[in-house]
Amino acid sequence: MNKLRFVLLLALFLQSYQAWSFSEPCQLVAKMAGNNEYQQEPNRIASLNPPADIPKEWKLELLENHGAWYVYQTDKPWFTKENCAPLTKKSLKDNSKVLFMPVLLNKKTGHNAVVTGTFIIKVYHKRDLPKVVKRYGFLPVSPLPNPESMIVEVRTTDSYDLLIQTLDRDKDVDLALPLLSEPR
Repeated sequence: MNKLRFVLLLALFLQSYQAWSFSEPCQLVAKMAGNNEYQQEPNRIASLNPPADIPKEWKLELLENHGAWYVYQTDKPWFTKENCAPLTKKSLKDNSKVLFMPVLLNKKTGHNAVVTGTFIIKVYHKRDLPKVVKRYGFLPVSPLPNPESMIVEVRTTDSYDLLIQTLDRDKDVDLALPLLSEPR
């Protein structure tokens, strides 16, 4: 009985290890985007909704608007180290829903970069690209000149960090690079 209990505890430990292997939200996303250039900003979020459409109860401060994105400052982090991914927040007052995306700071420009959920995926062999797209449920967005590469949209995930970690372990995937939206 003790051996069984030990095996179960070990299995639980190994499963939960991934969840606490990051110290901040979007840590691996920032690393892949370029640790010297980008840093995590847990108190920043982005939405396609302008300030007029954001419930006052959330107390968000508009920091920047670029393209269709509005970048807001929060009073505390909305993303945890386990979820660097789209977050839908529901207003308690009127039941309205708003989708938010994580944000990184470009240290060189001082601008905010929105983590959009779009990635460049590169595989080792061209024949494996359709398999990888299907395996992870990616939506193909655009082929690239390199036939082993494609821009894809990640449909659903709990964490872009964990997705990058999983893709890094995939024998067919050479590179998973997050694409960010930021001003030029």
